[in-house]
Amino acid sequence: MINIAYASIFNARDISQWSGTPFYMSKALEQEGMHIDYIGPLKTEFAPGYKLKQFLKKMTFSQRESPRFNADILKNYSKQVAQQLALLKDTQVILSPTINAVAHLDCKQPIVVWTDAVFASLVAFYSPSSSLSAISVQQGNQATAEALSRSRLALFSSDWAAQSAIELYGVNKQKVKVVPFGANIDCQHNLATIQQMIKSRPRDKVKLLFLGTDWHRKGGNIVFDTAKALHAAGQKVELNFVGCMPPKEIKIPDYIKCHGFISKRTPHGIAKITELLRDSHFLFVPSLAEAYGIVFCEANAYGLPCLTSYVGGISTVVKDNINGMTFSLDSPTSAYCDYICNLMQNYTRYEELALSSFHEYETRLNWKVAAQQVQRLIQEIL
Repeated sequence: MINIAYASIFNARDISQWSGTPFYMSKALEQEGMHIDYIGPLKTEFAPGYKLKQFLKKMTFSQRESPRFNADILKNYSKQVAQQLALLKDTQVILSPTINAVAHLDCKQPIVVWTDAVFASLVAFYSPSSSLSAISVQQGNQATAEALSRSRLALFSSDWAAQSAIELYGVNKQKVKVVPFGANIDCQHNLATIQQMIKSRPRDKVKLLFLGTDWHRKGGNIVFDTAKALHAAGQKVELNFVGCMPPKEIKIPDYIKCHGFISKRTPHGIAKITELLRDSHFLFVPSLAEAYGIVFCEANAYGLPCLTSYVGGISTVVKDNINGMTFSLDSPTSAYCDYICNLMQNYTRYEELALSSFHEYETRLNWKVAAQQVQRLIQEIL
């Protein structure tokens, strides 16, 4: 049995943290027979005057001073990890889902980072990162370089993130591996259940599902316009928006339903999201920026193909005509419409795509498979 100290700045036993990724990641490792000692949540300690400096930077230069990569805060995180690590007797490896907790950690055990992106690839990719101050960018790059240099294994959820680590930080290729994240849901489906699920979906109307909390970044306008174009072309359509609401100035037609945020932490919320995943034909989230996209794994768990964009780490998750289709960022609405209509008119092809999507979940995009891969990789370095 491998004894792992799981170090994270937040509470990894809280399913609401980081969309549940640290929770499902650590539980999967436990279920594969590894022993987990949790280190975290860690206390964020600000230096005197730090918050005032943050405020002045924002008001004067419209720049953010990010505590996530502040050198003093990160050194303190590593100090807290080291103190808790000293109380554990049998730890063989330290594993962290982010670089923050281990960027300055010195220890005798090998460090493993398993995350979805490196800092440099996110700057200007996600809009919040684009407003970072120069010192925050410098510290973010330095912290990432420190964490990766200390790591015996640098695991990433996508080829995009892994290649970014090699190209932007010069990380040794031998210690960089790609291990896709799984779906952050408890799924007990088998093939027979999925086949019945697919058969029960209507053939006379295409049902689209948008799941995302950021209307702009997740491509809500593209989904909205595509649904309108399908309707105008005579294709019966139903679109369900979950996670965010369209801008107030947009008039919502009756075939588009806006549910707002639905919590996975309540039985009612879980039941509603499950119903939508089960009954829809496509998950439609054409993100402008995405480090990975666990929502695509979750959709595949219900035999739901994904329509999305070819950006960031998405191409590791969604394979064209296997579990969905990726489109370029400048694809016109007609490209999405044509793809959807062709499958609905050749419904046998749609059913094959839906079954293939579930196969991708079963064989590649679940936490059990991911944990087994990580277990093998850790064994090789011990």
